[in-house]
Amino acid sequence: MNRHSKLLGGVALAASVALAASACSSSKSSGSKPTTPTSAVTTLPSGSTGAATGFNAAVTGIVRPTTTEGGTLTFVDRSDWDSPDTGNTYAAFSWAFAGFYSRSMMTYAPKPGIDGAKVVPDLAQGPGVVSDNGLTWTYKIKPGVKYQDGSVVKSADVKYAIERSNWGQDVLENGPNYFKNFVEDKTSYAGPYKDKDTTHGVSGIETPDDTTIVFHLTQPFADFDYLMAIPGSAPVPQAADKGADYFKSYLSTGQYKIDSYQVGASMELSPNPAFDTSTDPDKLHVLRASKIVVKLKQDKATIDDKLFDGSANADLAGVGVQPATQTKIVNDPKLKADSDSAYANSTEFFAINTLTKPFDNIDCRQAVEWVVDKKTILTQSGGAIGGGDIASTITPPTVPGWVKGDQYITDDNKGDVTKAKASLAKCQTAEPTFFNTDGSLKDTFTLTIRDNSTKEENIAQTVQNNLKSMGMNVTIDAKPFGEYNSAFAGNKKYDADHKVAISFMKWGADFPSGYGFMYGILASSAIHDSGGYNLSFYPDQKIDDGFKAALAENDPTKRGALYAAVDHQALEDALVVPLVWDKNLIYRPQSLTNVMFNQGLGMLYMSQLGVK
Repeated sequence: MNRHSKLLGGVALAASVALAASACSSSKSSGSKPTTPTSAVTTLPSGSTGAATGFNAAVTGIVRPTTTEGGTLTFVDRSDWDSPDTGNTYAAFSWAFAGFYSRSMMTYAPKPGIDGAKVVPDLAQGPGVVSDNGLTWTYKIKPGVKYQDGSVVKSADVKYAIERSNWGQDVLENGPNYFKNFVEDKTSYAGPYKDKDTTHGVSGIETPDDTTIVFHLTQPFADFDYLMAIPGSAPVPQAADKGADYFKSYLSTGQYKIDSYQVGASMELSPNPAFDTSTDPDKLHVLRASKIVVKLKQDKATIDDKLFDGSANADLAGVGVQPATQTKIVNDPKLKADSDSAYANSTEFFAINTLTKPFDNIDCRQAVEWVVDKKTILTQSGGAIGGGDIASTITPPTVPGWVKGDQYITDDNKGDVTKAKASLAKCQTAEPTFFNTDGSLKDTFTLTIRDNSTKEENIAQTVQNNLKSMGMNVTIDAKPFGEYNSAFAGNKKYDADHKVAISFMKWGADFPSGYGFMYGILASSAIHDSGGYNLSFYPDQKIDDGFKAALAENDPTKRGALYAAVDHQALEDALVVPLVWDKNLIYRPQSLTNVMFNQGLGMLYMSQLGVK
């Protein structure tokens, strides 16, 4: 399952993709498996300060760090890749797993917790050098990095990789396309699969030599290093590209290579003999197992049992154990000591539709903010360990610059009917035609949710009762997950015809910055007649100006503060009701070593894992 915007219910700006579970390819791949060593001497993960133990130990430390590894590291997954091709993938687990066999220009620091939200150079020699008032970013790649066939990586391969993943989406449908929205393209490049002239390309990406790549932007984008951490920046030789079938013969630059991939069944990897450790001085890619096996399409009902009985070392999806297993872990001190409840980099919230009258009035919207019983909703979401924390902002605390919100704090987070009715009374004064004489709203409105979650149904029923207590009646409307934003909650006509006032959403970021998290749900440019994710439909100039200022600010501390101001502005304008900052309860078997939860990835740092 994908925990990026696509699957949670949104897309940060440019990544316009469908809501669905990770897609399954129809192709199969196989390859020879060379003899591999039975063990390898490795290095402790960067930032290691010794072994961490107990509940939540991997959130802030490294559990079972070790220097000598071997054996087979086995993952299980309830679904499959959309594609293992780094330029054609959007699944969160896929982005994390790609570190085994590929090297993006930048990557997340191999550190636990919030320190892991920082990006560090991988294939690049250093972060991007900014010039031309933020419009030019220049990178140098490390010399001597090789593909598994022994050929040397060149800057032109990075340029081509970005062009194919961003301008070739007529063939590569899965990945995001941020670069296309910010990189200058005076020639209107049609992409490598439509334009067969290999000398053509995007004018705003230049490679003056084999180790230099330069990006010319149409507007400042201070988060550009985050884009270079997306797997689509991993190099691809143009001559080796086979379009959507490239995954069958993917050329690895990582510590491992893909030996076989049987769609819907399994994937196997072994050490890459061409990997040169001297090109990886920060030990971002380390050899910890002599073989990696992934078992796909496993029964969701029994997948946790495989972690308990030793037949698997880790759940690839990274979304945590099943509800029944949560209870088992919480009630067993030994199991709990081998578990972590970690932020999933996503937020559950309600968007208030400002196009549905009288919710164009801020007092009516603030009445909704005040009345919601977040404490009950957290319980319905799985509680403090399996569900998360009560949210006071749109972005979770893991986003750099985050500042706690205090606009709508109520006693015990149970909601405040008195304050809600007071706000509704102000709205009635300004919009009397929508109200009965007793202060209640005349119309019955619609509250939309996705139809694939019993939890969402329960949350909606709680809010339905909350709203009724202040004088507002809503009908719960559960709609198909895959069409939720195109035909229903994100469709202006449907919303108008059905008086949709409130819509549920669960949203995750493609990268942990205020832009990566909020742009797609708050910016004016994210408002569309259908298929959009700004479900408040409110063109807020202060929010747009805040994004613009943040993207032009190269100081990360100042930039984080600007993003926090955008978040608080959305709450001040009562566009969104934050409910829960999601957490996943992750079980780590005793067989798993070098375990750390990385907040940039929103899951375990896979390419550092080993097995006893």
